[in-house]
Amino acid sequence: MSPDFSMLDAAGMNLQAILDLDALAPGLRERVLAELDPGPWRRILVLANAGPRLWRTVREAGVPGPDPIDDFSRALFARWWRAQGTGARHQVLFPGATRVDLQALGRLAGWHHSSPLMIGIHPHWGTWFGYRVVVVTDVDWDATAAETGPSPCASCPDRPCQSACPAAAVGPAAFDLKACLRFRAAPASPCALSCAARMACPAGAAHRYDEDQIRHSYGDSLRAIQRFGLG
Repeated sequence: MSPDFSMLDAAGMNLQAILDLDALAPGLRERVLAELDPGPWRRILVLANAGPRLWRTVREAGVPGPDPIDDFSRALFARWWRAQGTGARHQVLFPGATRVDLQALGRLAGWHHSSPLMIGIHPHWGTWFGYRVVVVTDVDWDATAAETGPSPCASCPDRPCQSACPAAAVGPAAFDLKACLRFRAAPASPCALSCAARMACPAGAAHRYDEDQIRHSYGDSLRAIQRFGLG
């Protein structure tokens, strides 16, 4: 038994994975269970956007407020869940205050490979995907097979992300997070509302986010850098 994801696909929440909770590695499984209300939970549903379509849908809907993607994603999931008509229990873990290891779940789905940018890279979509909703449910849906594509970085000998980084934060062996944050927080930084290294990555370039989504996302992270004095 599998759900109908067509409503999510149409809105741009076009990556979906159903993970068997009991099949998770013990450490990850226990971390997930620690965040849950008691119940016979069976599956973890992980939803993500890939490419710019979700942002365009959000803008067309005129969603107000500082967190339009999260607000739209919650509402879209709620509509989709009602449309499934299962009557089953579910608990939304993300977005929200619950601690969720999104990258670990992304690796299990086959979406997340490590990259020199310290963000996940997808075999097809490159770095242009984002986790939007994580839910646990007691519905006994069929678990989805993990995507099996290789990391784009494995066949990228030139590493343009390294040479394009004006902060020299993207190194051959490690990412210098402090250098990145300092450079982004500097006055008139070209990376305040974007990322030169990410823009130079050829993987998934055809699916790059729209400029206003990039500015929105990096604006959020810049405000966090400034608020907590990280730069």
